[in-house]
Amino acid sequence: MSIDKFVESIENSMKSGYVSMLILLALEKQPANGYKLMKMISEDTFGEWRPTNSTMYPYLSNLTSRGLIQYKMKKTGQRESKEYFLTAKGRKILKMLIEKQQEMNNSLLSMISVVLDVDSLPNNLLDFFSQSYRENILMNKPKEEKIDVLSKRIEILNLILEIFGKNKVEMEKELEKLKSN
Repeated sequence: MSIDKFVESIENSMKSGYVSMLILLALEKQPANGYKLMKMISEDTFGEWRPTNSTMYPYLSNLTSRGLIQYKMKKTGQRESKEYFLTAKGRKILKMLIEKQQEMNNSLLSMISVVLDVDSLPNNLLDFFSQSYRENILMNKPKEEKIDVLSKRIEILNLILEIFGKNKVEMEKELEKLKSN
């Protein structure tokens, strides 16, 4: 298996773990049928998650059976569809999931800082690159250590810029497609 295929496999596995949370987040905004949920998730994640029917409906069924969401039948013209909405239990679970996600983000940032051998990454990456944060980190350090710290920061920033650059290109393509239709 190529490296790209392996990374893609792990990425897909990670994404599938988020589908339930994405459904709950979308339904927190407004009730929706399955098709509208797929569209909301795709739009809200800038196309990063594009759940299919075969992905979405088993999750909706599971969330319904667990009492996190419910549905009512809604008739639009000749068609009847299930309009899903969040239950009180679903809201409570969503709040807990958001808190857990923040904890996971913090622990992931901690691991990344160890791997990249930096003192620490703040919860907000903008703070990490701010002038005051840099000044505090560099304060009272010898020249060689300052060079090392700044070099690592530049390496991290380059990785972030590369990721944002790819996302920007994808968004621009999507925008052009939307404008041309």
